[in-house]
Amino acid sequence: MLNRKEYLKQLLNTDKWSATEQEWILQYLDSNDLSELETVAAEDFQSDLSTVKDILDKRLSERMLKNIHQRIGVSERSFKGIFPLYRRRIAAAAIVLLLAGAAWYTLLHQQVKELVMTTNTERLTVKLPDGSMVYLEKGSSITYPKVFDKQAREVALTGEAFFEVNHDAKHPFIITSSLINTTVLGTSFNMEVHEGSAAKVVVVSGMVQVNTKGGKQYKHEQLVLTANKSAVYNQASQDLQLQDATDDARFFAQKRNGKFVYKGEPLSKVASDLQRYYNVQVITDQKSAQCNFYGSFNTDDDLDKALTLIAISLDAKVRKNSNSNGYTIVGGNCK
Repeated sequence: MLNRKEYLKQLLNTDKWSATEQEWILQYLDSNDLSELETVAAEDFQSDLSTVKDILDKRLSERMLKNIHQRIGVSERSFKGIFPLYRRRIAAAAIVLLLAGAAWYTLLHQQVKELVMTTNTERLTVKLPDGSMVYLEKGSSITYPKVFDKQAREVALTGEAFFEVNHDAKHPFIITSSLINTTVLGTSFNMEVHEGSAAKVVVVSGMVQVNTKGGKQYKHEQLVLTANKSAVYNQASQDLQLQDATDDARFFAQKRNGKFVYKGEPLSKVASDLQRYYNVQVITDQKSAQCNFYGSFNTDDDLDKALTLIAISLDAKVRKNSNSNGYTIVGGNCK
């Protein structure tokens, strides 16, 4: 008859647990005395434990333990307050080694996150581990693992970004945010999240699924979007609305391609695009609003260059507004 320490050691050297063994280890971890586990783990996994103590901070340890709870199907509540962080690290190391063997190091690396942030004056391009591309807008951030796990490719977004997701039917691409979650297989779309107020997803190509966060205080809704459609979520009303987004999709596609091209578009629409891209007010007067514009701008052109091109092509003038940081396109020969 094995004593408890010997039985633990036997489990730690077993590749797979039976249902009975899983139940036993859960009951053991619910106890207040984990001295045997500490001793066995220290004896059998000394090198691993020294690595754990060196590189795991408190947040990572707790996050890794939560992952373990999910894998063995136990509620996190039953573990809270049972044993201190040092013991949690040892228990986590032992259980992960038992469940995954050498995959322990892979799991650890998956928990390491990359954080990319932009200032209010810059845009950045981010290549994710699977080759998908993210075009991060000003004042935004994205967090993603160095290595995606085997179930899904999950990232977290604050602010706004355009995504080009590589197709992988077996590994859904999931974007989490404070208000909504978006799930895709392979597509291009723009996602914008304003913390505490609203969120919007615009699909340029492919198909995405948008879910509200739900919870006790918020109702849960879901929409499936195809190209040129958008989902708009308002936190105050808790409404998730499906809308036509043809103009938005065109704008994001051209911005991604690095060039805005116009073939007889109303000047008011051109002005709206400039205002949106440069975040500076650009309006037309009554006469210039009747003009159609033929031309193009590169996304790396500054606003003055774009406005000068419009003025020359339409024989119009550009007036800087004295009461705001903006411009008005005046007059023009539109015949």
